[in-house]
Amino acid sequence: MSAQPPEPYAPGARISPARPSERVDYVDPRDRVVAQGGRSGGPPDGLLKRYAATVCADRAGRVLLYRRTSSTPVYPDHYDVLIGGAVRTGEDYRAAALRELREELGWTDAPGLAEAYRIRVDDPHGAAFLTVHRWTADRPPRPDPREVAWCGFVAPLTVVTGGYTPLVPAGAEAVRRLFPL
Repeated sequence: MSAQPPEPYAPGARISPARPSERVDYVDPRDRVVAQGGRSGGPPDGLLKRYAATVCADRAGRVLLYRRTSSTPVYPDHYDVLIGGAVRTGEDYRAAALRELREELGWTDAPGLAEAYRIRVDDPHGAAFLTVHRWTADRPPRPDPREVAWCGFVAPLTVVTGGYTPLVPAGAEAVRRLFPL
């Protein structure tokens, strides 16, 4: 069962498509860059990928929830609160988070964007470091319809109590960490 949020946003134009041929850094267990490779390939043995994501809230304390498109390679048609993706070669986590906000939601800047936490995760593409940022949105998103099927600001409690399913596991964890109830 899925509730509909009070403020949906219509998808807008895409700024920059993701490319499987993008180069990414691979890191050791201490998050130090030690190799580079293609985004679509897995990391060499013992190394991890890096992901940057942002949880966006509005001034009322609601969290931006979105539904992934059916063509998304990982967790298609799932709800999520993490706007993000792979950190490209030469990027730091913050730069990657800003790029993803621009590409997926049309936000060209994010004053006050701050790192909230960094954890090691095991996702369908292997082990990775995930750095989660937090930002209070000061304007509505302009979602890319190739990545975002629907989005809107919703009460965090609705997300953690199962009001939107299926939900990406790392997104559920982010809401629990960043919106203590």
